[in-house]
Amino acid sequence: MKKIRVVILALAFTLLAPVFAQTNLSVPVTDSVYQLLEYASIRGYISLLPAAKPYTNNFVVNQLKEILACENLKEGEAEVFEQALERLRPSEEPKWYMSGSYTNRYDEDVKLPIEAGGKWESKFATNFNDPHLSTEQWLGFYFLGDITDYVSYKIDANGCLMKLSNSSYAPFTFDKSWDGYQFIFTDFYEYVPVSEALSAGVKLEPELVFAAFDDKVQAKFSRTRHDYGYGSSSLILSQDAQPFLAIETIINPVKWFETDFIVGTLEYVSEGDLKTSSSSFQNLFSMITGQFNFGEYAYFGAVSSGVWIKRLELGYLYPLLLPFLYQNQIGDFDNVQMGVYGGARIPGITHLYFQFYIDEMNVLVEEFAHKDRNMYCFQVGAKTPIPAWLSTLTTQYTKIEPYMYTHPLTENPWYDHAMQTAYLNHGECIGYYLPPNSDEFLVKYEATPLWYLKSILSYSLVRHGTTSGSGAVDGSSYTDCLDYSQDLNGVSAGDLYWKDFLHDGVYEWIHSVTLGATLDCRKWNVPISVYCAYTFSYTQHSYGDTTSFYFINNSEYYDEVGNYLTLSVKIY
Repeated sequence: MKKIRVVILALAFTLLAPVFAQTNLSVPVTDSVYQLLEYASIRGYISLLPAAKPYTNNFVVNQLKEILACENLKEGEAEVFEQALERLRPSEEPKWYMSGSYTNRYDEDVKLPIEAGGKWESKFATNFNDPHLSTEQWLGFYFLGDITDYVSYKIDANGCLMKLSNSSYAPFTFDKSWDGYQFIFTDFYEYVPVSEALSAGVKLEPELVFAAFDDKVQAKFSRTRHDYGYGSSSLILSQDAQPFLAIETIINPVKWFETDFIVGTLEYVSEGDLKTSSSSFQNLFSMITGQFNFGEYAYFGAVSSGVWIKRLELGYLYPLLLPFLYQNQIGDFDNVQMGVYGGARIPGITHLYFQFYIDEMNVLVEEFAHKDRNMYCFQVGAKTPIPAWLSTLTTQYTKIEPYMYTHPLTENPWYDHAMQTAYLNHGECIGYYLPPNSDEFLVKYEATPLWYLKSILSYSLVRHGTTSGSGAVDGSSYTDCLDYSQDLNGVSAGDLYWKDFLHDGVYEWIHSVTLGATLDCRKWNVPISVYCAYTFSYTQHSYGDTTSFYFINNSEYYDEVGNYLTLSVKIY
């Protein structure tokens, strides 16, 4: 009978708990502490940080303690890091919690505390040049707990009422914050990815984490956002991508090597009948990475990933096989990618980095750079610490080639019709947030002048091939796919699958300047934070061909100006 009570109690706590933990659970990739850790790493206060984010709360807390122990830390910097540590350090006595206990084999009373709480967030956005207000009102509840020193869990459930407008957001900045579909109030059985009607949405982000040996070994079963790499948004797995349920293992056995393996289910979203349209999108995602660190000054890594149709395929589930090699051994039915990345850290001065990611490529063809069949993207950048106001200056260039992240429908022996295997989740890219056939010049300044005040100032120029009208450029949309029945290697200037950036049609030139700030009112013992940002955007168009290049402004492609304001209020 005693054993039965123990089992029932353990099951009860397990059901209450798969939740956001106080020690081993992840710190969300959007948390401001990541900018602080990057600053500290470049300054030389701590070692080079791991590429795979999010980090566990335990890891972040230990890094902050190491920073505060550094003799070179300045007084103004110390206060900021002390407050970050105070905010993230697990509390010994949660404000609202439940607890139970059971007797183990040694007749010891083992406590099982569960912290519970709620939160609220109000979001507003508008464009003064087209004044329609978008609003999201989020209410969330969570349960947190640690099963042991090594295992933590969370349940984080959120619901939202929203009324959106497409014109309220600066170009390429809209981020869908709910899972899957909106539920339209006039018809809850209508599945719509994004609608301007009054609607509701939900967001679930559970997490179960095992971590041991000072986080050198981690195993996660979670549905959270990831970010892989050191740039401002990753080409491989980006924090801008929608979350998906995945199993992830991270092993850092020695200082000079780290590896990460993740496999998860990509989630479907589209217009139309849900069961009928989703039958062609049933995908899993695998990614394997390995990084070598050369002391404190340089690193180099390689990555292989794959979007593969759901089936029992052991090769994509095995962390010691590379998907881009394995696909040929089973018949080449899947969409695989590979890439390399690296960088150098000059402590106290700068962090230089690059990424190069390939979807498909034939290096033996002539006019390599002009063949659409060569689908790749790359990124180079530098992050420089500025001691004044504890700030970081990022300068970065990113190029996404035409058709990158896309893939044609694929016939395969497991399904009776062609399947989609594009590099997408919820209809959005898993990698960089820009669509194919784009590039971006980015300059971003992030500062924390006071522990309760964070600011950002950025300028970006995005150039992107238009997807509509008489000057549309092929390969500029996720819905554009190569036709492999054509002679893709033998195309020449003027052919459909010949690319010439800025000289093969009409391109948007989108200039954006953003100024934003976050105020944490916990400075005054008020559990509220406020974020406000203003973006000025100016869009113009250019036309180019093999003989000419000039800017145009007519009834079809005209200049546009936007003045955007976003406001977010969080209650903890």
